[in-house]
Order: sequence, then structure tokens, then C-alpha cells
Amino acid sequence: MSVQAYNYEALTIEKPTKRPKPLTKKKKEISGEDIIILATLEKLKKDLDAIYSSLDSVTDPVLIDSYIFEMNAINMRYKFYLRQCKDKGIVGKIF
Repeated sequence: MSVQAYNYEALTIEKPTKRPKPLTKKKKEISGEDIIILATLEKLKKDLDAIYSSLDSVTDPVLIDSYIFEMNAINMRYKFYLRQCKDKGIVGKIF
């Protein structure tokens, strides 16, 4: 076996001249209206989960139709509030 000579000067790492920018941005305060929107989204999500679970146990066609209409209405409200969150930039702050 032969012994190899290492050049330690070539292995030195130069320090960057510029500091990297922080990965996190400054977070703005969440207003009362933002909290209401987020609370409404959580409630609508719980309502949807309840409808999905109750829809599994129903066999009457009239009740099935009723749950489907209610599910569609809640989905539309959920999309509306989610769009408001995205427009206000709440999604980036919270999620």
C-alpha cells in the first residue's frame, strides 16, 4: 500500500460573502375578521364530516337526497371562505 499525500489547503472552504436571507417572512397580525373566517372554515369542515358519516348510515332515498343537497351547500360555503382566506393571505400565515 502506498501512502497518499493530501493537500489540506485545497480542502478549505471559503465563507460566503453574503449572508443568506432568512427562510421565514415576517408574519402579520391576524385580525378579528380573519379569526372569524378561520373559525367558520373549521365549523364547516366539522359539518361536512358529520354529513359524510350520517350519509353512510341512511338508506331512505329522500334522506340521501337531502344530505347530498346539504353537502353541496356546505361545500359552496367552504369554497367561498377558503377563497376569502387566499385573497387576504391568511392561508400563508396559518397553514
